[in-house]
Amino acid sequence: MDKVNVSRLEHPGSWALDPASCRFLAAFARALEARRVLEFGSGFSTLMLAREIEKTEGNFLFSVDDSAKYSSLARDEYETSECRAKVEFRVAPLRPRLYGTRLLLSYSLPKGLLEAIGPFDLVLIDAPHHDFGRESVFYDAFSAVAPGGYVVLDDANRGDMERAYVRSWRAAYGGAIDPILLEGIGNGLCVIEKVESAKPAYPRAGSLSLAARTLRNYVRFLSRSEA
Repeated sequence: MDKVNVSRLEHPGSWALDPASCRFLAAFARALEARRVLEFGSGFSTLMLAREIEKTEGNFLFSVDDSAKYSSLARDEYETSECRAKVEFRVAPLRPRLYGTRLLLSYSLPKGLLEAIGPFDLVLIDAPHHDFGRESVFYDAFSAVAPGGYVVLDDANRGDMERAYVRSWRAAYGGAIDPILLEGIGNGLCVIEKVESAKPAYPRAGSLSLAARTLRNYVRFLSRSEA
């Protein structure tokens, strides 16, 4: 991590991925020799990841966000840089979707898109923001991750949210995933290895209260302002 520079002139501040988390993410992508990367939450992390894969043959970064504002800001940052990695930005609004009996907010991406443009070596989950929920993101991305690939979850120290998501993912995939919590980096990172492909057994516990929370968050999402 110490070999990765995060310029204070470039880092946009509190709404971006924590500088220590940025350094870890870049160092991790470098150590993996990652070639194809998927991220949920466009921002400064997009530029950090693009720089790491830039010199890798066949590189590709697919950056997804539910916010047109933050997607545009990340695109502008990337396009004004000297980085020449292949990056595609996609705005995908959230909508309710069932995963077994679990009603969750999910990115409105075409069915099968991630699998078609994968497999990915590395996935970053840093969105959606504002308590809209991230549980579905791992379910959507899992089949597009290469076995032996990794998913990194930001804000992993939050016990009432991110840690609860990881518990649900472990219940769904069992030994097919291997999560490790790094509490001391930024706001916490959870690094999850995809050990093998598997079909999820979505947990049923708490589905009713989860549905109510998801519908509440969907109304909040529809009424938000990005001005």
